Amino acid sequence: MINRFFEQVGGIIRVRLQGKNLEKIINMALARGIFINDVKRKEDGLHFKIRSSAFQALKSLTEENGYELEVTEKKGMPFYQALIKRRLGFVIGALIFIISLYLLSSFVWFIEVTGAQQVDPNRILITAARYGIYQGAAKWNFSRTEAEEGMLRDINQLTYVKVDVRGVKVTIEVVEKVLPRDEITGPCHLVASRDGIIEEVLVLDGQANVEAGDVVARGDILISGIVFPQISPYIIPDTAENHSNLMPYTVRARGQVEARVWYEGYGECSLVEEKVIPGRETTLYYLETPWRTVKLKGTSPSKYDMAEEEHQRKTVHTPLGPISLHQVIIKEHIKKVTELTISEAEKIAVERAQQVLNAKLGQRNQPLNVTKEIISSPSDPIIRVKLTAELIEDIAMPEPITTAEHSQL
Repeated sequence: MINRFFEQVGGIIRVRLQGKNLEKIINMALARGIFINDVKRKEDGLHFKIRSSAFQALKSLTEENGYELEVTEKKGMPFYQALIKRRLGFVIGALIFIISLYLLSSFVWFIEVTGAQQVDPNRILITAARYGIYQGAAKWNFSRTEAEEGMLRDINQLTYVKVDVRGVKVTIEVVEKVLPRDEITGPCHLVASRDGIIEEVLVLDGQANVEAGDVVARGDILISGIVFPQISPYIIPDTAENHSNLMPYTVRARGQVEARVWYEGYGECSLVEEKVIPGRETTLYYLETPWRTVKLKGTSPSKYDMAEEEHQRKTVHTPLGPISLHQVIIKEHIKKVTELTISEAEKIAVERAQQVLNAKLGQRNQPLNVTKEIISSPSDPIIRVKLTAELIEDIAMPEPITTAEHSQL
């Protein structure tokens, strides 16, 4: 192992010796202290290795005795040094590039926030900056654990924070607290959530204020949380004990009130429609530096009648200033005029009204029936349609008993 190390440092040369009685040269070389290794006899001569420092001595010996010596391979540091000297500029440039790449990879250039729904991502970024995480920050200047704990302390709406550093990008993953909805736990009424016609009333606790066939409006009390006991015909009413049992009291009203209700969806469509359809698209690329802006690719299009521009920038903050790759996407818009028949316009209006109606119905039960009504006059240039869906649903919702109602008891 040590010999190999010195051979690499000093340099090794593989040579080919040609001539008669080759053993004579080998013996003479060994007698002069020339170290010979890995001797192999082949058809074209004798192949062996010598140290680079002994090459001139061996060459002189072979020339004096009329032998031919040829170098077939060179290995070791001395020969690499010659190569490095010839390409010194390339080697220095490669070293500078590697060092610059290492230094740049030691800073944070991109920050992404994921999982934020209610909390403003900018607030998370500002809080992270207090603990050393910002664009251009050195990785050794902040602690992920301290940043995570600090953001949890400063932002009460968060229940979990994870800072993930990969390369030059930091991903801040957050989980927001799910706050329980305010629920009514005390005495309350059940009131109508919307207008309707009562179909069925089921009272579990409280006192019914409506019955089947009644028409109610939104906010009307369906099942009251204030119970007024009724006098039993089998009890003598004039005793003191019976009078005390007839005092009104409050409960948390519970039950189900099904009513026939209606949902409406409106849609319209003009007989002459103007649509904007996409046309040509051109993409331009610019390199923006603190000194100047250079166009890298793309040609500015001819004038469009209608167009919009979409700008995208990727910026890297360096010690010399921000350097950005600016992408500009120019999209042409073409106005297309279409004349529709009454039936075609009505069909489109019905589809639009159906979309509005479906959004209102959501996950409710299928309607009992849906009626269509044309509410535009024949002379109107717009067809207007109203769809009405009829269904039966529970319209009871809790509402707290007010302080004024309590004081009247």
